[in-house]
Amino acid sequence: MAEQIGQLSLRAEVIDKTIKGFATQQYKFKPALTVSSTNGWTNTFYRETPSVLTEPLGNAVKGIPRGANFPQASVSWTKISKDVEKYGIEDSIFWEDVLTDNIDVQARTMFRIAERVTKGVDDEIYNVLSEGGTPVNIGSVIIGAGSQWNGANAGIIDDLMYAKEIIGLQNYDTTNLTAFLSLKDHRSIVNYLAGKGAQFPTIGENMATNGNVGKLVGMNLVVSNSVPANQALVVVPNICATWREAYPLSTETIIDPMKSVKIRACEIGVTQLTDPRAVVLISGTAA
Repeated sequence: MAEQIGQLSLRAEVIDKTIKGFATQQYKFKPALTVSSTNGWTNTFYRETPSVLTEPLGNAVKGIPRGANFPQASVSWTKISKDVEKYGIEDSIFWEDVLTDNIDVQARTMFRIAERVTKGVDDEIYNVLSEGGTPVNIGSVIIGAGSQWNGANAGIIDDLMYAKEIIGLQNYDTTNLTAFLSLKDHRSIVNYLAGKGAQFPTIGENMATNGNVGKLVGMNLVVSNSVPANQALVVVPNICATWREAYPLSTETIIDPMKSVKIRACEIGVTQLTDPRAVVLISGTAA
């Protein structure tokens, strides 16, 4: 910890950079969203009805007679408003602890502060994308008893392809989907592929940055503790939702020379599920 006034600014900058560096590697869901800034407390967007336009009864799109009127079909939107939410946490470290503890308390505090803010944001994003585990607007695949991913009759490939089919039928590009998994389901997938004798050069390896653990049936697999053990979520990244950012992750370092340092982290934003048909919740993945 700094002992001279001239060092305080530099130390604050180092802490800010370190915490943001930790956080960038820990976000699992946020990278799948479009990030857009906002300066309003209440944010409104219009969700377009995803269904293909229907033709009026008795006035078909195909076979319009010569000189006849064209059939009319109108696009509809639903207005949705939601307030931004504030995420934050802080801790104070005594000057003596920074100097003399056997543990690097300042580094560990910075890591855990970044971890808690990012998990709070990721938990909320998952809750919004999955509609709280009760699909209304998003797509849904329900796995029946006996066919769970950790069971003898698992059909993991078919379940993922079914989710892909549901999204594709809504005319979304399915070439770069992301599937969010729990650690339990990641284990089930690896065991399933090994049992089938399938090749999985990256599926079984250690987790990389942002929880990405490889690809399966063309989907990027991402492991997150925000996903319940019996669910998986398939999305079209950067299309499914928007993170409206009122205040990006930032830190404040309050230093009381030769006494203590307080580290505070904060982020303000809100998740907007703009394209629910670009999301499919798979339920019942684990027994």
